[in-house]
Parts: sequence; structure tokens; C-alpha cells
Amino acid sequence: MAQAPDKKNVKMITLNIRDRTMLYSSYMSYLKSGGLFVVTSDEFTMGEEVLLVLEIMEHDAKFPLRTHVVWQNPKGNNPMRPGGIGLAFSGDDVSKQARTVIETNLAGLLDNPRPTYTM
Repeated sequence: MAQAPDKKNVKMITLNIRDRTMLYSSYMSYLKSGGLFVVTSDEFTMGEEVLLVLEIMEHDAKFPLRTHVVWQNPKGNNPMRPGGIGLAFSGDDVSKQARTVIETNLAGLLDNPRPTYTM
């Protein structure tokens, strides 16, 4: 009798962006398809797949995003950069919609030299 293939355990994170300051600090515009930094003390590995359920300020929809870990800030390493992970968006339609909403909310701030959680 054939066995069913092993299903990959994908971790899930919910992120509720409440204001433009948090959005600016979290957004990773330099990634090809965009991405977000998530403050967390959970353990992740580089390249690990993560389902990110994103809520952005007053936007009605939630975005279920397929992402993967591309950045890690160790906890307690720098007070300006909290511990957590950077998640790159997959580039699918949902990711494109989320990126459009993010960049619309950050209009005029994307070229700001103010530090973020990652750079």
C-alpha cells in the first residue's frame, strides 16, 4: 500500500500593521517582490517557508501571503533593530496586491533615509 507523501509543516504568522510608522519600519522595498520584517522571538531558518496573514491599517482585506525567510535579526543585538525575521513575498497575485497597498500607504516615504528594522 502506497504512503501519502509527507506534507511540509509550514509555520504561520499573523501581522497587523496599525500605522505608517510601523509599516515604514517593517517594509523591505529592496526585495524583488517586496517583503516585511516581523518582530518575533520564534526560531526560523533562512529560506524557510512561512504563511504570513497580513492586515494593513484600515484596509478591509487580509492578505494570506506565501513568503520565505530572507533576513534575521538576533534578539537583543541592537535596540533599534528588534529580533525577528524578514519575509520575502512570493510574487503571486496576492503578494502584488499587498505590495500595491503597502506602497500606496508609504507614498512619499520610500526614499526616506530614516532607518528601518533591517537597514
